[in-house]
Amino acid sequence: MQETPDINIRPIRQTDSDAVRKLDSSIQGADRSSTWDSYVERLLSIIELDWLQYPPWGCYVAENESGLVGFLLAERQTTAYGLPPGARIVAMAVESSLRRAGIGKMLVQALEWQARNEGIKQIYSVLLAEDDRDSRFLESAGFNASDLKVYAKKV
Repeated sequence: MQETPDINIRPIRQTDSDAVRKLDSSIQGADRSSTWDSYVERLLSIIELDWLQYPPWGCYVAENESGLVGFLLAERQTTAYGLPPGARIVAMAVESSLRRAGIGKMLVQALEWQARNEGIKQIYSVLLAEDDRDSRFLESAGFNASDLKVYAKKV
């Protein structure tokens, strides 16, 4: 693991949306419609609202002296996918050159702190089966695979 650079974790701000989109595009590609989760743009649209006084729940960024280098977008989850209420990580990314430096874990810890302080008992993340890198990261951050199985059929 790389040494963790001087990183500041803070709630997302309205002015972060362009940098989040840029980092997300550098990892996922410009067209996110090819992924199964379209929540990133929905959350960023909320963040950009002029009248928004407080950042959306569970949304954090990581920054260093050069700017935004990571983000975590989460939301409260009443129930979905057969899971009990909790919080769900919607999207997360760390600049590729800074991966394995502990930044992702710092973002998750910020979400854990907020969830714990608000009585939320579990945090979830739903991944595609072939997403080994993210599975390994979540396991290293203390997440366990669920017993839930999701079946799909293309039509």
